[in-house]
Amino acid sequence: MINTKKMFWISSYPKSGNTWIRYFLCNYLFNKNCEESNFGILKHIDKFPPYEYMKKIVDKKILEASAYNISKYWLKIQSELVKKNNNYILFKNQNALVSVEGNDLTNEIYSLGAIYIVRDPRDVIFSYVNYDHNLSITKAIKRLTSKNLYCHVSKRYPLNVDILGSWKFHYISWRDGLNQIPKIIVRYEDLINDTFQTMLKIITFLSSLINCKIDHEKIIFSIKQSSFQRLQKLENEVGFHKYKNNFYNSGKINQWKGKLSIEQLKLIENSFEKEMKELNYL
Repeated sequence: MINTKKMFWISSYPKSGNTWIRYFLCNYLFNKNCEESNFGILKHIDKFPPYEYMKKIVDKKILEASAYNISKYWLKIQSELVKKNNNYILFKNQNALVSVEGNDLTNEIYSLGAIYIVRDPRDVIFSYVNYDHNLSITKAIKRLTSKNLYCHVSKRYPLNVDILGSWKFHYISWRDGLNQIPKIIVRYEDLINDTFQTMLKIITFLSSLINCKIDHEKIIFSIKQSSFQRLQKLENEVGFHKYKNNFYNSGKINQWKGKLSIEQLKLIENSFEKEMKELNYL
C-alpha cells in the first residue's frame, strides 16, 4: 500500500513567526555543510499552495469568479505531490484549517503532522501595521476579529490566496482539527524568550515523525542563521522576495503596550478572552 501521509504543515496566522521557523528548519534539515545561507534556502519549504505549481493547473477565470475557489485545488495538489515525492514534504501555510464548499484544506490521508505557531493577537496587529503602512490599527483589529472568513489575495502573486478568518477561528481550527495526526503548538513568545529550548522542542517533535536526528550543535547553528538581526541585515543588503516594505521590521514582543487605547484593548480581549487565557496572554 502506498504511503500518502507525507504533508507536514508549518501553519500560523500571518505575522506570527512562520518565516522564522521556516528559515530555521531549512538550515537544520537542508544546510548539510553548515554554510552561510541566504533567502534562497527557503525553496526547500515552499508556501502552500505552491505558486509555480498553481500556475500550471489553475484556471484563472475560476479564481476571478471567486478567490475562494482556490479550495477546489487543495486536495488535488496534495494528491499529486505525495505521488511524486518519496519523502515527507514540508509546507508553510497560512490558511485556517477549513472546509470551503465541501473542499477541505487537507485531511488525515495526506497529512503527517503539523506545527502551529501562535502569537499574542495584540502584537500581530502591530506587526501587520508595521508591515502594511496602508493598514491602520482600527482596520487591523477589524481584520483579526472578523466573524467571517477572510480571503487574502496577494497583489504581486494573484494565485497566492490564503483563507483566514479571525485570529481566534484560525487558532481553534488548527488546535482542534486533524485530531488523528500529531501536532504541537508553539508560542512566538517562547521562541523569543527561550529560543534554544523551543527550537529543540520542534526538532524533537519532528524527529518522532521523520528521519531527523537531534543535533544540539546544528540547532545552535540554525538559530544563528535564522536570527532576526541576521535576516534583517540580509534583507537590507539583498531584499526579501521583492517586498516593498521591510518584512523583518521589529520582531519584538509586547509592542502593543502603551499604544492601544482602552477601548481597543477591550475589543481584542473580549473577543479572544478564553483563548488568550489558555495561551497565558491574559
